[in-house]
Amino acid sequence: MINSSLRLLLSNKTSNIKNAVNLSRMFCSTTTSGAFPIKPIVPSLSQLIYDKPLRRVLFNVPGSDKRKVAKAVLLSNKIDSIVLDIEDGVAINAKQEARDEIARSVQNDTYVTSEVLVRVNGVDSGLLEDDLKMISTIASYIDGLVIPKVDDPSHLIYITEILRHVYGVKNLKLLASIESARSLISLKEICRYAPPGSDANLLDALIFASEDYCADTGITRTPEATELLYARSSVTTHAIAHGLQAIDMVCINYKDPEYLRREVQEGIRMGFHGKQAIHPNQIDVIRDAYRPSPKQFEFASRIVEQNEIFQAQGKGAFEVDGKMIDMPMVKWAKNILSIESFYPQREDASTDQWLPNNEAEQQQK
Repeated sequence: MINSSLRLLLSNKTSNIKNAVNLSRMFCSTTTSGAFPIKPIVPSLSQLIYDKPLRRVLFNVPGSDKRKVAKAVLLSNKIDSIVLDIEDGVAINAKQEARDEIARSVQNDTYVTSEVLVRVNGVDSGLLEDDLKMISTIASYIDGLVIPKVDDPSHLIYITEILRHVYGVKNLKLLASIESARSLISLKEICRYAPPGSDANLLDALIFASEDYCADTGITRTPEATELLYARSSVTTHAIAHGLQAIDMVCINYKDPEYLRREVQEGIRMGFHGKQAIHPNQIDVIRDAYRPSPKQFEFASRIVEQNEIFQAQGKGAFEVDGKMIDMPMVKWAKNILSIESFYPQREDASTDQWLPNNEAEQQQK
């Protein structure tokens, strides 16, 4: 009876994870002497990331600039997420102009396949409340909010409470921007945020804002960005552990595609699921980099196919292309196929041009 109850609670993934864990603890505390305790349930949430739509490109657009907003609309068939900004990309005296233009655009323009997000001002700015009032009038036209300067989960709770109890807006996704030392050491609590009285977690992703983080900490920014390895790794680790996407920093050298390509590849190796963009020229470079290479796709396909065969034979490990394959590699292969499924079918799988030379050489060996 205990096991069936736990299975039922776990059937809806994250919404019931807390209840399942609490139930397990309750049964453990009442175990009689000499009997086996109930096994603790510590669900792995990392695979939930692959159930989410891709956010390879998070394209930031100042909401007060009508020309740039119109350009974003034209590009909305190739951008995963468009962020209409009311915060740092907008001058103080243009905040209301940005609110008005965003409200007009989302209600009248066609964002073809893009997710539409609005970046509001921070909790401590004195401007947030007016932003949320505007958001309440267009909530059905947008997908979510980017919340800047999230130093503590109380910032997310404050915004959620206003939306829910003042304006009756309940289901907007939230993306939290990590911009300070305080937010970095509060990552676990931020990731575990949920609206009071609800098990539903509206938080969908973490965004690393490198320039704000450097300004807060006094870190000197360098082209190699080695000074940001700890912060970036912390963001990806906490995000993945809690089933959230991790979005990498803006590449400010927007006129240098090779520099951008190297930075994107570095972010991919660190576990980021997407990257912020500030210029249209960055979009294709980022999109192409996040697609598995043809060789990766072919290798992953063979792993999944062979795994089914060997599992049926009762074998847990097997060989593909001279490499020993076990369950972690099978998991990697399934993730690759999941990402590839979001892309159109390849016309020519024989090229692998986007890979850096060292990676292409390694895969050819």
